[in-house]
Amino acid sequence: MIVNVDWVEVLLKKSCDRTLTKREVLQSLFHMIEVNDRTLNDIESNKSDFGPELEELKQTEIRDLNFHLKYYRSLVNYVSSIPENKIIENRT
Repeated sequence: MIVNVDWVEVLLKKSCDRTLTKREVLQSLFHMIEVNDRTLNDIESNKSDFGPELEELKQTEIRDLNFHLKYYRSLVNYVSSIPENKIIENRT
């Protein structure tokens, strides 16, 4: 999956400027993963028959949540790969 991460670098720099640490940025991403994962599990475990129209909406929501989970995980990998000293250098 190719992700345009220029905005992530800008966000990370702004986060550093506001004294957020790399760890705090990662914690925020992990929280988003947890929320999306829990929502996905809730939707997938609901076996109610909603009819064809709502079933289509349910499947769309599942695809969206899967996309967001992959996206947040790729951001975690990207942010994790940035050396701490590079982030600190950008603060000055």
